[in-house]
Amino acid sequence: MGSVGAARNSRARRATGWAMLAVGITGCILPVIPGILLVLAGLVILARDYVWARKALRYTRRRVVRVRRQARAKRAEKAMMSRNGSAEA
Repeated sequence: MGSVGAARNSRARRATGWAMLAVGITGCILPVIPGILLVLAGLVILARDYVWARKALRYTRRRVVRVRRQARAKRAEKAMMSRNGSAEA
């Protein structure tokens, strides 16, 4: 009996993940729905069952880290420029 419940939970989880992914993709087009958040939530749910979803999440994590580093470097560069500019004036 436990396997029937587990299979039902697995199907429900996958259906929820696919639904969130679909609504999230739609939300990327429509301004009312928070698309990116729903896409990520759908990928997190689907990553348990699908390798491609895990790979997509891994890629997204790496990309976010790279963008954060670049933003941090730009802020530091701006801070240095403003300090140097105010010291010369």
